[in-house]
Amino acid sequence: MKYKEFEPKESLSEYIQLIWIAESEEKFDFYPKEKILPDGIVEIVFHFKESFIMHYGGGIKIKQPKAFAISQMRKFIEIESDGFIGFISVRFYPWGAYHFFKNPIKDFLDKTIALDKIWPNDYQRILSEIEVSDNIQRVDIIQNFLIKVLNKYKKETGNIDKAIKLIRESKGTYSIDMLCKKLNLSYKQLERQFSRTIGTTPKVFSKTTRFLNLCHHLKDFENKTMSQLALDMGYFDQAHFIKDFKAFSGLTPRDYYKQNNVSFADF
Repeated sequence: MKYKEFEPKESLSEYIQLIWIAESEEKFDFYPKEKILPDGIVEIVFHFKESFIMHYGGGIKIKQPKAFAISQMRKFIEIESDGFIGFISVRFYPWGAYHFFKNPIKDFLDKTIALDKIWPNDYQRILSEIEVSDNIQRVDIIQNFLIKVLNKYKKETGNIDKAIKLIRESKGTYSIDMLCKKLNLSYKQLERQFSRTIGTTPKVFSKTTRFLNLCHHLKDFENKTMSQLALDMGYFDQAHFIKDFKAFSGLTPRDYYKQNNVSFADF
């Protein structure tokens, strides 16, 4: 499997963290089933070869659209290849994606939405244009399109980008009450802005951020008791900590060590 990362153009770098491409190198180079955990971001994916199969809870299997957006997730999903794959993925910062869409992010929370529902006038053209053999050219096509979309839908941010960044920088431990006081907003005002901007509430985003921080630095905490770990993560007790961890990942913190097929966006 070939994998390559590309930095976004300067005009997109405030909003987009990374652009990456994964591609089969030969006919029987399949992508094994992999668990994808909540990561607090939106990604858009353009397949130029076969799409993936997505596995949800309850045995539900869905083939991904040829191009789609996937929003904030509150539970894990699993994906696997369905043939010879090749795709471009654009990974937004948590505060970045809503500047590219007319509709609020909450409209596709916890699910995928085909890009023909979001950009109906450009969907087929973009898929046709990336049927080239050169990945640099593919990335350039996607970025030029996103610059055009950004110029059309860019919003006035006010305090909401600052709020998202404060939670992220504090690794999810910044108090929501303190955040409201700092930004001079009521909780309801903050919640409405979060829902419109990233699709979820500030409390859920904080939990997701704490979860990601722990998963990326789990070995830093391995000599602590579960109760100490819960307190470090900003929880009142061990039970709530384990409950959230299992809801996000399907695993207990101890079981997480035993897994070797879990992936995250870089934190």
